[in-house]
Amino acid sequence: MRKKHPEHVNLERWLVSYADFITLLFAFFVIMYAISQADMSKFQKVAASMKAAFTSAGPSGMIDLSGSSGGGTLQPFEDLEKAGGRIQNLPAGKSNTAADQDPELQEIREALEESISLDFGSADTADRLQMQFDSRGLIVRMAAKDFFNHGSAVVHQDLRPILDRIGRALGKSTRIFRIEGHSDPSEAKAAGYASAWELSAARAAWVAKYLIQRFELDPKRVGVAGYAHFRPVASGKDEFSRAKNRRIEIVVLNNQYLGN
Repeated sequence: MRKKHPEHVNLERWLVSYADFITLLFAFFVIMYAISQADMSKFQKVAASMKAAFTSAGPSGMIDLSGSSGGGTLQPFEDLEKAGGRIQNLPAGKSNTAADQDPELQEIREALEESISLDFGSADTADRLQMQFDSRGLIVRMAAKDFFNHGSAVVHQDLRPILDRIGRALGKSTRIFRIEGHSDPSEAKAAGYASAWELSAARAAWVAKYLIQRFELDPKRVGVAGYAHFRPVASGKDEFSRAKNRRIEIVVLNNQYLGN
């Protein structure tokens, strides 16, 4: 019988595993570098397009700032106007259409987002404020249930600092903006108003007067409108959805400047 030679031990097998590890590490850092050099504007457009594709089969919707409606975070109105638009939260939102944003309006939105989030925190404004873009321009939407007592046309004293942040941002621009009030007959009747027209217009007028006087804005830049309950963002079939419809919207208009 032939004598069996002892098997040769390969002492360099560890080099295979080491080479695999180095390759994976190199790939990881290449990916990290690529991500750091990404074009964020294109990335945001791609993300918005994907969100639009996923929501196109269902009704248009707005997102809760607190996340109650899933996806992004926006509040307190979950339904988007039929005209569509990109919803902007503090700091992100869900969209059902993705139109290109006006750079100046985007700058105003970012300034508001940074100022309000820094001073008040997203949690504090989650149920009170949201921003979106639509065909009209930049919409800053405030929940009436938080800013006003039921049936009142005067903003709560402790929430006026949020109006101050909005006023300062608008003061740096020459854009024309419109303040729109939305209410409903039940709230107006309980407060002694003849109709929801009067209450919604009174709220919009109060906000306009406050911003003009406090920040010396040119009144020619400011418009006021009261839409009563005729431009809802929710069904209005129950108190919860009616509360969503009661709101103030500050609309910074697309391509509308003082003097144009």
